[in-house]
Amino acid sequence: MADLADLVSRLEAVTVRLEKCAAGGGGKASAADDDDDFDTVEAITEFKAVMDKADEVLKASENLPSDVHEISKLLKVVCEKNKEFLRVSVRAKACLPADAPVVMKPMNDAITEIGEYRDKNRASRQFNHLSAVSEAIPAFGWVCVAPRPLDYMAEMIGASDFYINRILKDFKDTPGHKEWCQKIKQMFSTLKEYVANNHKKGVTWNPNGGDAKEVAAKIYGGGAAPKAPAAPRAPPSAPAPPPPPPAGAKPKGAAAPATSNLFAEINKGADITKGLKKVTDAQKTHKNPELRGSSVVTEAALNKNKKAAAPAKKAAEPAKKPPKLQLVGKKWSCEYQSGVQDIVIDAQVTQSLYVFKCDNSVITVKGKINSITLDNCKKCGIIVDSLVASMDIVNSQSVKLQVNDKAPIVNIDKTDGCQVFVQKATGLDTEFVTAKSSEVNICLVEENGEYAESFVAEQFLTKYVDGKFVTELYEVVG
Repeated sequence: MADLADLVSRLEAVTVRLEKCAAGGGGKASAADDDDDFDTVEAITEFKAVMDKADEVLKASENLPSDVHEISKLLKVVCEKNKEFLRVSVRAKACLPADAPVVMKPMNDAITEIGEYRDKNRASRQFNHLSAVSEAIPAFGWVCVAPRPLDYMAEMIGASDFYINRILKDFKDTPGHKEWCQKIKQMFSTLKEYVANNHKKGVTWNPNGGDAKEVAAKIYGGGAAPKAPAAPRAPPSAPAPPPPPPAGAKPKGAAAPATSNLFAEINKGADITKGLKKVTDAQKTHKNPELRGSSVVTEAALNKNKKAAAPAKKAAEPAKKPPKLQLVGKKWSCEYQSGVQDIVIDAQVTQSLYVFKCDNSVITVKGKINSITLDNCKKCGIIVDSLVASMDIVNSQSVKLQVNDKAPIVNIDKTDGCQVFVQKATGLDTEFVTAKSSEVNICLVEENGEYAESFVAEQFLTKYVDGKFVTELYEVVG
C-alpha cells in the first residue's frame, strides 16, 4: 500500500507539470518550476533536521535570561543563511576563489554577529552561555573546508564543551539551563551528521549548474544578478572627421625628431669635442693655491640645509577609564582599579563579583559569596572567605587567590602566573580546571601558617598505543 501511495503521488506531480506545460503553450516546464525542483533534493530536505533542532534551542531559551534568548535567535539566523548557501550549491557550479567572499557573505556576516554580541556582553552573568555558542559557531564554516570538513567541525564543536560544563556546574539548581545545553549539543550533532551524509568531502556543487555568483544574487536578493551598464551611444549629429592628409605630406610646423640630432653628433667622431671649453691652469685647484682656500667646505655649510630631526612620536596611550566599585542588583562590579590595596566587599550568599581590568590591587571579600570572576587583570590579589559556586580567572597575569574556607571549583583559563592558597583543613575537596595557562601553583596552607607548594603540569606526552592516541604527563628526568 505504501508503494502504491508513493506511485500515485508521483503520477499526480507529473500531471501537474504537464498541465503547466500545456497552459504555457510549450513542450517544456517553466524555469520557475525547474528551479523549485532543486529544493527537493536530499541535500536540501535533510537540512530540515538541523533547522528543527535550532527551533528547539530557541524554544528552550524562552524562559531563560534575555541575552541567552537573543543569541539563540542569532544561532537560528546562521542556520537559515547556511540553508540559503546550500540552495545556491545545488544550483551552481563550484564558485571561483575570487567569488567565494560574495557567495558566502550572508552566512559569514551572521557568524560574525554572534562573536560581536558575545564581546559586547562580557559582563553578563550568562557569559558562559554566550561563549558556548560563539566557540562552536565556527563549525558552520565547514563549507570552506575540504576534503575533511568533519575533523574541522569536531574541533570547533569541542571548543564549546568547556563552557557548557561550567554552565551545568553553575546553574545545576536552576531549571531550564541544562535543557538548553542539551539542545545546543543536539543541534551541532545533527549538523555534523548532515554533513557526514551529504558533504563528507566538502560542499557538493552542481557540475551542470550556473555561475555561483549569479545564482547567489538570485537566491539572496530574489532577482537576477545585476547586468553591466550598456556603453553610451554617440550623438547622432556628431560631425564626420576630416579626411586624412595626402601621402607624403608633412604637417605644418612639425619638427624633426630629436633623436636624429643626437645620432648626428655621435657620428662626428673626434670632432665631437671641438665645442668644449679648455680649462686653464689658473682654473685648476691643484695648480692654483689661491683656489684651495675658497674650496674648503665647513661643517656649518654642511649643516645649513639639514632639517632638524623630528622627535619620535610616542604611541598614544589608551584612555584611562574611571575606577568603578558598585553593586547593581545582586552583582558587584569592580573595574579599572589601579594600585588600590584595601578594597573590601561585604558580600552575601546570593551575590556575585566581577573584577575587570584591575592592576596592582587587592580585593577582600568578607562572608560567603556565590561566584567571583577575575577578567583581564594584572598583579592582583583576591582574598575570599567562602564560595558557593566557582572562582573563574580568565586572561590575567601574575594573580593570587586566597580561600580562607571553601571553594568547590577554581577555573583558570588563558592565564600566565597564578598562585592559589587553600586551607588544608577545608580546601582538600577543591577542584582545579586549567586551560591554556602557565605557571599555576597550588599552595596548601597548614594551621600554623606554613604551606606546601605544588605546581600544575604544563607539558604532556601523546603516544600511539594499542590503536589509539594516549596522553600522559611528560616528566623530564635528569
